[in-house]
Amino acid sequence: MTAPTETSTKRVALYARISHDAAGDAHGVTNQTGEAELYAGRHPWQVVARYCDNDISATSGARRPGYEAMMAAAARREFDAIVVFQTSRLWRSRRERADGIETLRQAGISVIAVKGPSLDMSTAYGRAMAGLLGEFDTMETDVKAERQRLANAAAARDGLARKGTPRPFGSESDHITHRPAEAAAVVWAADAMLGGASIKAIAREWTARGLNPPQAPAGKPWTSHSVTAILRNPRVAGLRTYVPSEERKRLAAAKETIRLEDHIVGPGEWEPIIPEETWRAVVNLLRDPGRKVPRGVRTMLGGLARCPCGAPVQGGRNARGKAIYRCAPARRGGRHGPHVQQMSGPVDEYVAAVIVARLSRPDLAELIAPKRPDLSPLHTEAQSIRTNLDQLAADMVAGLISRSQMIAATQAGNRRLDAITAELAAAASISALTPFTAAQPAQTVWDGLDGSRRRAVIDALAQVVIHPAGRGARTFNPDTISIEWRRG
Repeated sequence: MTAPTETSTKRVALYARISHDAAGDAHGVTNQTGEAELYAGRHPWQVVARYCDNDISATSGARRPGYEAMMAAAARREFDAIVVFQTSRLWRSRRERADGIETLRQAGISVIAVKGPSLDMSTAYGRAMAGLLGEFDTMETDVKAERQRLANAAAARDGLARKGTPRPFGSESDHITHRPAEAAAVVWAADAMLGGASIKAIAREWTARGLNPPQAPAGKPWTSHSVTAILRNPRVAGLRTYVPSEERKRLAAAKETIRLEDHIVGPGEWEPIIPEETWRAVVNLLRDPGRKVPRGVRTMLGGLARCPCGAPVQGGRNARGKAIYRCAPARRGGRHGPHVQQMSGPVDEYVAAVIVARLSRPDLAELIAPKRPDLSPLHTEAQSIRTNLDQLAADMVAGLISRSQMIAATQAGNRRLDAITAELAAAASISALTPFTAAQPAQTVWDGLDGSRRRAVIDALAQVVIHPAGRGARTFNPDTISIEWRRG
């Protein structure tokens, strides 16, 4: 299978590929090309083309521009042979190998390996050898992948941080040490969200703090998606996840998003940024379809206050472009008026003053939710259940229990996990009024809240009803505002 000695000039193309270029200096493909150049130089061959694919795996499914260009040139018979360092540089997947062999067969082009045999694709023997060698290459890839999957699963069960991936937001490149500014931003965001803040408000705050989305160029703005992805990631609660490759492929084929909170295997080796119960409360909020903010969210009372007819008011503009609150016609349900329409500025000022006054009273502590109980038993029980579920699968494989027994036990375990999750989330659902427990004056705290958190405070304390100002009214009348306290 050694390349024959040519008596005429053969046109050859050189091809090099490396799956992973850690240094980013293309030294791997450079070395392969250099070996192929030396090999070609020892024969009366003419190198007519050079192709390479750097840092691209042959099994990842990623496009290989160099390989594609070479095969297109092969189909046009622009050269007589391809010189590679090893045949494994050409193909790893069966489908690509079969297509490549057929293209080279039709073109009558050989494959010559510096470290390996020469394969004449015009002969049945050459094609068979290419297929046989390729099967060994594919087997090597499959075995390596199996070992890697087992290692990844074991590392996940042991709580080890993932390595070889971009650093996660909130952590340094070791995936363990907290990055102070980012970790503080996550803590703030969780508290803010549980206190009524919107995702867009969190995005604005993170931008104001000079933080960037993970792996994004400097200056790239935060989006609702990039903020949500961080807050939903179990790693901020110190939890390790593992999604098997088969599950990833299934979800990708079904065009479903991977919910990491459904793939927790246990605690990680790093310290949590926020407590697990706080994280679960945040995830519950993000999952809640009722979180959609009504029209008028850019105003303090739009969608929150009511018209005397019972319909929510909405923010808008009158014919002169002035900001107003008015009864939403689509929500009236046929109820008779008079329906409210008032200038929003004076209404906001009055309601804010009344709310701050209420929060300045000495009995403020009675408005705040009581201190949450010790949650460590729930965390311990949840981890025990997860361990038992892993053991159930192993017991079924070993024939110690039947499939029906495993299914029944798994369902019972998952039901209890769901119940624990709900308890943890409920325990961490802090009141929107919690910021007012600080030593600062209520007015100072109120001034520091964004619009969404102010709305949450109002909603937690009272139901506001805005009555019509009255025909011809030119000044604001506080008597047109009714405030019914929900507590205290």
